[in-house]
Amino acid sequence: MTPDQALAREAIRYTLELYNRNADTADYERHAEVFHPEAHFSVRGLGDAHGLEEILAMLKPGAESRAAYDDANFQRHNLTSTMIELTGPETADATTYVCVTSELGFDHFGRYDDQFVKTGDRWLIMKRHAAMEWSRPDSRFARWLGEAAPVREFPW
Repeated sequence: MTPDQALAREAIRYTLELYNRNADTADYERHAEVFHPEAHFSVRGLGDAHGLEEILAMLKPGAESRAAYDDANFQRHNLTSTMIELTGPETADATTYVCVTSELGFDHFGRYDDQFVKTGDRWLIMKRHAAMEWSRPDSRFARWLGEAAPVREFPW
């Protein structure tokens, strides 16, 4: 692995971490720092969005329905394993497993399958497929996303 490849992988990890911090704090306006302006975001059980405006329009009502703005609620997205494959000098694929905890304890587990593109000095998500693979029966996320189901194949 070259130093440039190592730096690219760390920049991709930063984007993944920023996405989750934005979700945990319900600061979706900061997703402009995460998604490419022409990004495609697919959430199993919810649908597809194209472009930053549609992505925000899909995510913000979900935050409200799961009470993300309620001070009594707590959530933290914890990234576990991430496999990053650089597919070109300015493109990469990544699969990341995520565990979400809430004030109830373990809330749900899932997976992000992403395609990244280097944009300026940042690596941004060009395509994301998010899937919830397990949830507790009383999960606030399950109310929004529907029933959890295992991912059987890479979405593209």
